[in-house]
Amino acid sequence: MSFREDVFAKIVTYITVAVLLGAMLVEAFVIYLERREQAKLEAEAVSAQEAINELSAQSRSLAAQVEELQEFQDKWENSVILADDELCQAMREDLHDRPEVIPQEAVEASLLAQEADAFTEALSSAQESEASGQEGEEAEEKEIEEAAADFAFPSPENKEWLLPLNLGNEPSVEYLFYARAEDAERGRYIDLLFEVPVKRPGGEMVLDEDGKIIWECLAYDAGAGWTIYTPLEEE
Repeated sequence: MSFREDVFAKIVTYITVAVLLGAMLVEAFVIYLERREQAKLEAEAVSAQEAINELSAQSRSLAAQVEELQEFQDKWENSVILADDELCQAMREDLHDRPEVIPQEAVEASLLAQEADAFTEALSSAQESEASGQEGEEAEEKEIEEAAADFAFPSPENKEWLLPLNLGNEPSVEYLFYARAEDAERGRYIDLLFEVPVKRPGGEMVLDEDGKIIWECLAYDAGAGWTIYTPLEEE
């Protein structure tokens, strides 16, 4: 074999080896891509299975909640009263013009709650408030007297401040109402629980000697928690 033929044979051999190596690299890369895709699909399958399991658990939980709500509805369906009932609207209109039924004790409790809130804010800001002696007490009494006129019931067009609790539940001889009075100037509220005596059968309201609906306050929350209200004449 001549020198030229020997060189040519070596070149062909090198080219063949390079082609084979390239083919092996391509095949290895294809295998790598396939395995990576397979791993990705397996991860997605696991994630999808976890999502299915979670949705199944949520479905069972929702089914249990729906069943519980259905039982609650079946139990209390006859007691559910719409807030826009005509009778409720008439009661709002009556109570709107009756701020005098707000107990004075509730007004005083609101003032005390406001003072407690102010004192707490003062402590948090490292400031201390000092009492002003007898003059301060007189000023406080004056504020209490003036505050009674500041609390009032919102407009009857607003249906959220008066809600019935047991309206129409026979054989009870009273209606129960939740009401909220507000002092817009001070930004304070008083939540009230009222009892309205009714006649059975029929459910007509019992009127006082002046022909007005009787609003008997049972409890109030002026900002310091619910308190049972006892009129002075009953103590």
